[in-house]
Amino acid sequence: MPVESLQRALHIRRKKNAHVFRNIARLWTIGEKAQTHQQILDQLHPWGDNPTLHFDNGLPKFLMVLGVISFFMMFALPRLGLPFALGLFCTIGLFFLAFILYETDDAIEEVIRYLEEKSIETRYDLKFGRIPEHFPFGMNSTLLINQLKNSFPLFNKGSTSNQIVSYASANISDDEGHHYPAFIFQYTYIEETSIRDADGDKVSINRTEKNQWGIFIFETQIGGLAVTNLRRDIGFPYEVQWNSSDIQINQQLQIYGMDQLHLVKTLNPALLLRLSDFFKVRKGELIFHSHQNMMCFLGDTNLFEVSSKTREIQDISSLRGHLRTFRLKHYEQLCSDLSTFLK
Repeated sequence: MPVESLQRALHIRRKKNAHVFRNIARLWTIGEKAQTHQQILDQLHPWGDNPTLHFDNGLPKFLMVLGVISFFMMFALPRLGLPFALGLFCTIGLFFLAFILYETDDAIEEVIRYLEEKSIETRYDLKFGRIPEHFPFGMNSTLLINQLKNSFPLFNKGSTSNQIVSYASANISDDEGHHYPAFIFQYTYIEETSIRDADGDKVSINRTEKNQWGIFIFETQIGGLAVTNLRRDIGFPYEVQWNSSDIQINQQLQIYGMDQLHLVKTLNPALLLRLSDFFKVRKGELIFHSHQNMMCFLGDTNLFEVSSKTREIQDISSLRGHLRTFRLKHYEQLCSDLSTFLK
């Protein structure tokens, strides 16, 4: 009977998706309790239950197809009368039932993102949403971010908005084992072009949103130096340009400071070589603050981008493989280059 077939399909679907919801809840618990990256991996194997992380949406898709067929069949019926009304009711009912039965992947994607973030925190010692520990306890993060933005002429690019939208604290080590407090961030700015209409009101004709990523590093030794390979000025107070005797350095980098004497004292051959090596694999702007022991690098490479060998996560096994092998390759490369550069 059609009714019995539908009841059986609903029961099977409910049973399959119940496993998925139980797995999602269990994954949240694992993430909340885990203290290390390895603890997360250990809790995922063996799983001991149905390992699926894929909702069964076969029935709502089938109902959607029936709804489409019913919709087109309506045109073969008289425009008025009971048959047309029944056809319209049937079409609306099928679409509504398909809508309420369909399970999106939002809950699965949310828990995967949470486990990724927890794995990143424990594996890379990145503390998301927290400022470096060397700052006074209880210091307001919004105040600190505004102070850092105002300390470097890199965060005035947007005419409408300039925001550090996400950040994490960390520690960077050099080749000699010295640890530097660090603050990794995503910077978003919006550039908007407006004109005035006939009534004198502002009308936006172009709006561009751009993301950049960077790092603040504290307790550095160099000061009053700005370097870029973007072929543009850094801005005040780094307005005195340095020309090296090395033609290749001049072609690769634009180096600025506050006065020539300070640049002569600071830019020894070893530092110039380290700067050249640092900028060989990236584009961006690097500033050592003029009177505070801190530096900032800002570029277009997403330092939080996750690189994974797993193409699609359909079950617990593929999730474990993803969490075991994924990397923040751009962040790793930056840390590796900084470890050499900062020594």
